[in-house]
Amino acid sequence: MKLYRSTMFVPGNRPDWIDKAPKYGPDALMLDLEDAVPIAEKVTARQTVRTGIEGLRGRGVGVFVRLNGVDTGLTGEDVEAVVTEGLDAVAVPKLEKVEEVLKVDAWLELFEQKAGLPIGSIEIMVLPETARGIMDAYKLATACPRVGNLIGGVGARSGDVTKAIGYKWTRQGLETLYLASHILLAARAAGIEYPIGGGSLEVGDIELVRSQIQRGREVGFRGCLLIHPSAVPIANEIFSPSTEEIEWNKGIMQAMADAEKAGKAAVTYDGMMIDYAHVRNALELLQQAESFGIEVGEYADVKAL
Repeated sequence: MKLYRSTMFVPGNRPDWIDKAPKYGPDALMLDLEDAVPIAEKVTARQTVRTGIEGLRGRGVGVFVRLNGVDTGLTGEDVEAVVTEGLDAVAVPKLEKVEEVLKVDAWLELFEQKAGLPIGSIEIMVLPETARGIMDAYKLATACPRVGNLIGGVGARSGDVTKAIGYKWTRQGLETLYLASHILLAARAAGIEYPIGGGSLEVGDIELVRSQIQRGREVGFRGCLLIHPSAVPIANEIFSPSTEEIEWNKGIMQAMADAEKAGKAAVTYDGMMIDYAHVRNALELLQQAESFGIEVGEYADVKAL
């Protein structure tokens, strides 16, 4: 899965919200069929979401759908309704077993075939929210090739994970640091390059939102889920390379270019010993900045294996 800095939730029963959501600048939208939709509207929301997916084609945002959990009996029909051109992934909540991931994989394959879409074109985003699911995150992330992301991260004052684990929430977030790190390590070990964090459920305290998103980036997440448009620019900023990071990494490129001219493969830069491993990191960061439309300018050309 590509790098999505900001993924904003939109209730699947609100067509007007789906239509206007891209104007807030998220990299992707998560059209929700689960907890943001009243029980009485679960069935009718499916068509609203499908129409929304079709209307979002060509508007420059990734499009995901959060399905109802496999144990609800709603998931298969959710998948049937939303599999259409323009859908990038489905997020499956409360996953616990490899068999559940494989069941969603089979549904997706069936309805991709019926829709005339390439098999495997729609990815699965694993969303473990129980103690068992979180513990077995690596197994879920490696259940099948279709799994493109594993979501976890910042804890909330209340919710499924809060109830499942039983921690006492604090603003500092130490109580969920292990959970976030466990999910992050499982994702990386499974080959997921850009794991997505849980973001923040707060809407009335923008500084807390910023600190929670920043904490996710510091742990190692590369994007996050968001529930309010006000958090989108914060996430896009935090998960984009800063001016300081860009200049520092351009300096690495120049230092290594100078080292090569002197017949060296390692050199001291900013008080740190660097070699070709650091060139690879620098190139990735600079290329990502360019992909987000950030002006990087010229930098030294160094090849690294």
